This record gives sequence, structure tokens and C-alpha cells, in this order.
Amino acid sequence: MDIRNTFIQHLLVGIFALGLTYTFNTLLNVEWSTAFARVSFILLFLTLLIGPVMKLSKPIKVSSPLEIPWTWRGELGIWFFLMGLVHFIIVWSGRPFAELIKIGGSGFALANLMGLVALLLALLLTVASFQKVILYLGIESWKWLHSMTYVVFYLISGHYMYFQFFSTYGEVGPDWFGYMAVFMTLLIILLQFTAFLKIVAKNHQNRK
Repeated sequence: MDIRNTFIQHLLVGIFALGLTYTFNTLLNVEWSTAFARVSFILLFLTLLIGPVMKLSKPIKVSSPLEIPWTWRGELGIWFFLMGLVHFIIVWSGRPFAELIKIGGSGFALANLMGLVALLLALLLTVASFQKVILYLGIESWKWLHSMTYVVFYLISGHYMYFQFFSTYGEVGPDWFGYMAVFMTLLIILLQFTAFLKIVAKNHQNRK
């Protein structure tokens, strides 16, 4: 774990993730693979929500992720990967791997390929979320590497949008989570853009 990750934080995030997955499956009748996928996306959303919110609400510039006193990004990011990994294993179970990502195949294959690339990038980011790795890479390298989190986010957004809005597999058309996920995606984009504008305005003001 990195310096700000603790067993208690991991335990709480784990309980939240697994409890929410169980709720999706038992109370909302969502299949296990889909339940894990949805909770994984929610955890990724929360991970990305913290960054722009901190930039918009905290005037003090933080130069190191190890100096952030209230971040849960490490725990959320690691559990996002774990839940996504379980989703992949369930989907892959009993199916030839080549069919899932067959180039030139159906739209399902393309969407699955996007999800797989996102999972592999998430694995890399998860490995880089532990203390010794962060200190070995250095803060600047760590920041650059974790900027790929947004690449993961957009890949997964494309993945779920296909299955929700363009797929005829199962029930036709999106369900409530599809619309909620679109809102979550747009919110992240809006907050990130707003935080960017704030940084630009601050830099412009400092040059005066």
C-alpha cells in the first residue's frame, strides 16, 4: 500500500464494493458479471471524482500524492481493478478467449477489446499504487503514469455505452444504470474541464 493507504481504508472500500455488488445481484436482479462491472465503474468514478474536486476546493497546491491527507484514491483504484478483474473472469469463463476479442468480429468483440485494454492498463496502475513502487518511480513519473487513468475511464465508457445503447444482447435498450453511467461520465468530464479552467485562470493571474 502507499503511505496513505491503510488496512482500515481497504476494508471499508472492500465492504462497500462487495456489499454494493451483492445488492445489485440480489435486490436488483443483476447478473453477477454485470454487478461486478457496474460496481467497478462506480469505484473508478469515485477515484476520478476526487482529483478535480480537490483542485476546485483546495487553494493549497499539493506537489505529491503522498501529502494528500484525505485521499482514498489508492484504495478505490485498487478495488476498481479487482472488481473489474472478477467481471472479466466471469465473462471469460467457459468461452474461448479469441472469440471475446476477435478482430473484425462483431461489435461485442470491439467493446470487449476496449474493456480488456482498460483492464491491462488498470493492472499497471494498480501495481503503481503501492508505496515502494511510488517511491521507486518518483512523484513526477507516478503522476505521468496515473494520468492514464482517464484513458482507462474513456475506454470503459465506450465499453459500457456499446452494451447499453448499441447492443441488442438480452433486453433491448439501456436500463437505469446506463443513463446514470452517462451522467457520471459527463460529470467527470465537466469537473475536469472546470478544474482545468481554474488552473489556467490562476496561472494567468499569477503572471500579472
